[in-house]
Order: sequence, then C-alpha cells, then structure tokens
Amino acid sequence: RGPFSSRRSLPMFAHARVPAASPRAAWRRSPARSSRAVVRASIAEPSPPAAAAKAGDKQTAIVVGGGVGGLGMASRLAHAGYDVTILEKNLDTGGRCRSESFEGKGEGYRFDTGPSLMLLPDRYREQFTAVGKNLHDYMDIERVDPAYRAHFGDHTTLDLLYDTERMRAQLDAVEEGAGGRYIDWLGRARASLDYGVAAFIEKDANSILDFVDLRRVGPLALAVNPVDLLLPQFNQMAKYFKNEKLRALFSYQELYVGLSPYNAPGVFSLLAATELTDGVWYPIGGFDKVRQSLQKLADEEGVKTRLGAEVSKIVTEPLPDETGSAIKGSKATQRVTGVRLESGEFLNADVVVANPDLPCVWEQMIDHETFPEAKKEAERWEDAEYSCSVIEFNWCLDATVPDLLHHNVFLSGDYKGSWERPAVVEDFAAPKQHNFYCHNPVYTDKSCAPEGGASVMVLLPVANINEQKKICKKRGLPVPSEEDMVNAAREAVLRRFKEAGKDIEKNIVSESVTTPSQWQERFNIKHGAVFGLSHGLTQLAAFRPPVRTGIPQLDSPEVDGLHFVGASTRPGNGVPLVLMGVKVVFEKIMELHGAGVKATKQ
Repeated sequence: RGPFSSRRSLPMFAHARVPAASPRAAWRRSPARSSRAVVRASIAEPSPPAAAAKAGDKQTAIVVGGGVGGLGMASRLAHAGYDVTILEKNLDTGGRCRSESFEGKGEGYRFDTGPSLMLLPDRYREQFTAVGKNLHDYMDIERVDPAYRAHFGDHTTLDLLYDTERMRAQLDAVEEGAGGRYIDWLGRARASLDYGVAAFIEKDANSILDFVDLRRVGPLALAVNPVDLLLPQFNQMAKYFKNEKLRALFSYQELYVGLSPYNAPGVFSLLAATELTDGVWYPIGGFDKVRQSLQKLADEEGVKTRLGAEVSKIVTEPLPDETGSAIKGSKATQRVTGVRLESGEFLNADVVVANPDLPCVWEQMIDHETFPEAKKEAERWEDAEYSCSVIEFNWCLDATVPDLLHHNVFLSGDYKGSWERPAVVEDFAAPKQHNFYCHNPVYTDKSCAPEGGASVMVLLPVANINEQKKICKKRGLPVPSEEDMVNAAREAVLRRFKEAGKDIEKNIVSESVTTPSQWQERFNIKHGAVFGLSHGLTQLAAFRPPVRTGIPQLDSPEVDGLHFVGASTRPGNGVPLVLMGVKVVFEKIMELHGAGVKATKQ
C-alpha cells in the first residue's frame, strides 16, 4: 500500500514532540519592567501602571496555568501593580497555543498543533496596548487570501473570498441569485457580530435579565430579526440559499464551537462574518510567535513564571460567620488563601486566577470536604454539553499538495449525517465522508517545511471521551481502543484526499498524532473536548460557568479572590474570545480588589 502503511502497527507518537523554541528552565524570573516610553496605539488605551511600591507592599496574584488566558491576565495584573507568579505544570507556557516540531524524519517541519487561525486581530492588539505596548513590535501578521477553500463531497471546491464582487459571481455560478442574497446575509451576519460582541462578550453576564435588557440587546434586536438569531442556523441558511453546498459553506464554522448547523442558534453566523470581513490572519513563524510574544509581555511586566509547577489544590477557607465577605455584594462563603503544589509547597495569594478548563478546576483543584459546594459544582458539569474532541494528524510531506490553500475544510456530501461525531471504528468505514479541517501553512509561510515539502495538519472531529462511552453503551458496543480509532480515522482521511485527487499517503515521511485522552491529560481538558464546553443557548452568557443568573439555585458558588479565564468560562472558546474574557475579568478584579499596591493604614 505504500511506505506509510507499515507504521500502522507501531505505537503512536513514535516521534518526540519538541515545542518550537520552548523554554526549558523550571524557574523563570522576569527582568524588571521596561521604563521606555508608553506607545498608545490601536483600539485600546493602556491601563495606568501602579505607583512604585516596595517589596511586600504589593498584593499577590497567582495565575494557575500559563495558557493564553493565564499569560494575558498575568501581564495585565503585573502592569496594575500586583506581584504575579504563573504556575504552569508543563515545561512550556501557551497551553494549546503553540508550534511544535518533531525529531527524526520530522526535523525541519513546524506545525501549529493548537490554534491555527488568527481571527479578530484587533483583540490581539488590545492585549498589548493595555500594557502600553504594540503587537507589531513583537510579531508580524499577514492576512491569508483566500480565507478558506471548501472541498465538497462531489469533489468541487469554493473559496471564501474577501472581494465581494468576485464572491458574488462565484456563488451565482452555483445558484442563480445567490450572490445578491449572500450580500444581504453578510450584512446581517456582520450586525450579529458587532452588536452581539457589544452586548454579551465585551460586557460580563451577571443576570438572566441580561437577555431582556434593552440597553444590551436592543441594538442587536433592531439590526437582526430575533427569530433568526435564536432558531437553528440551518433554518437561517435555508432562507438565503437552496443549494446545500452554499448552506454548508457559511455554516461549517460551527465545528469550532462544539455545535452543528442543526443545533447552533442563528447568531453564530457571526463566525463566518468574522472570517469574511475582518479576515483570517496568520502570525509569520507560526502560532508559537503568539505564545512567545505573550510570554515576553509578561516577562517585561515583571511576572515570575514557574514551569513544571503543577498545582494540586487551590486553597480556600470559610469566611467568618459574624462578618462574612468584605467585598460589597459578594455572596461568597469562602475566600481563597493561595495554592498548594504537587510538591507540597504552599504559596499565599490575595488573588488566584485559574486558567485550566473550568470544570476540571471544580473537580480536581478545590477540596470537596472543606468546600462541599465545589463538589456539587463539579458534578453539575460532569454531564454538561461539551464540544467534540479531535484526532489530530501532523504529517510531514516531501512534496506540496496542489490546490490546497492555507486553510481548508473538507465537507461530506452527507451534509446532515456527517455532523454526527464518530465514536467507533465502523463510523469511519467507506464510503462515508467526514468533515475535517486541514492546515497547510506553507501556502503562506515557507519557513514551516523544508524546500519543496509541506507540513499538513488535519483536525478530525470525533466524539469526546464521555460522549463516546454513552454512544457505545447505547449501541451495545465496547469502547474501541484509541489506536484502533486512530488507524481507522487515518484511513478515512487519506481516502478522502485520494477521492479529491490528492493521493498524499506516498509523500508522508513522518507523522505525529494527538488523541482525545492526550488532549485531556496534557492540557486539563474535560473529556478531551478540545473546544471546551459547548456553546448552546443554555451554556452562553449568564449560563456559562461560573453561572451568574441571579437565581441562587442555579448560580455557581462564589469564592472571594478566585477568578477564571479560558475557553470553558465566559465568553467562550478561541484565542480572541479568551483575550476578551481576560479584559472583562481583569476589570472585575480591579473593581473588587483594587490595584496591586496594598492599602496602607493611616
């Protein structure tokens, strides 16, 4: 069958994973904050740095986990005067945001093994301007054009084009009048983006009444029919396009939020609007440039980063019954005192920000005996709706692939059935086609592979670990091994490439695979659900943890001094949304705890 087939009986991960330019020291002490002049740029004004303070005068903040949310929060808190330490269990920061290379035959190839699309670039810029810096002093970004190529089950393709006239002509060639309807749809989708972000992402959700607060939702409801926002996106697409391929072209983005066009509310048209209006961008040199830049930003603000420092417990204590919380409006019964490491070391903190997947924090990091409410909260999210997991293939090719753009999505001819997540080996059997994403960065950035080669990454959605167990139980089937799932998935993806006229198997010189259990173990992702909690209406805004509806029976427990950032908290998954969440939570910390310099007694 070709040189690659002989590897199928070998253990997975035969090639060591080496993060690109990853730090290796177990303790990293940052240089003092730069005194160079502040440059104000882009859409955000930097927050004012706190007044100089002597050691011991600063409030202490510990950030658990050095993912995008942790790094972003650390630099903001340090800039505001806090004494900040990041505790990261792995040997490098960045969480899923990283580039990796592989030893052996994979040497010279680079893969973005987590995020690979830079959307809403102004939100990246805002993170830098918030501390008086300019993103473009740290990395170069380039708009990817075309944004995407969709490869359909009938072996035709359509591109997502920024040029409205070219896009209109392309769609009219598929369905008469579709181009004009596309322009109408895009305007409404853009309104969903602009007004939806203003109403529910840039502002925190604190009550179920947020959904009927006309000051928040009024502009959105006036711009877009509320029925279109709430009904499944498939219904919305059917109003504009008759052709199934066109409906799929503007709704496959649900793949990234753990939904499908058949259960995602229509408001999620904003995902396609983001790609078509703001554009899809790429950091030259790979997404490790984002990780490195966020780490450098934290270093320059004086943040201390400890690597290989796994937190076993976020330590809390009950608040005094007679006085309760000192924070106005707090309903907390506990306050955070610090964290304990796996080594046994205890670190005090005035503020703790947890970056791991939030359900894992309640389940693993908070003592259930001293804080029974935490146990109830962990149980609550055990069987919540989670996004898919993925089997990720990273293939080092000794040739480029014709007609493969930078970003590609392969869509099945079975437009509805293909959204059912594979759970057993038989789900990959021929002639089934599957939806998957393919990243081919050599199209934009030649530095990701040796000359004449390509580094191709495939994300194939599958059932998350908990979902897989339920599906197998319902079907009366045993849960297959991950190795069997990987072998079947690999064969299905390569078959799909071959059907599309791209027989790449013979060109694979090296492979690395990431499985659902490894996503779970390496990055503390509940059930290996790589996009975190799903984003259905009952898990958005005030209903997304920590739940804040204003109804005590529904709300998550509060802990004074404990805050959350990341994909499974508000506002949701994806680097720009996580950074927007960082901004909201930082402002809340400033409101509740003040700047980093401790108040002095008069």
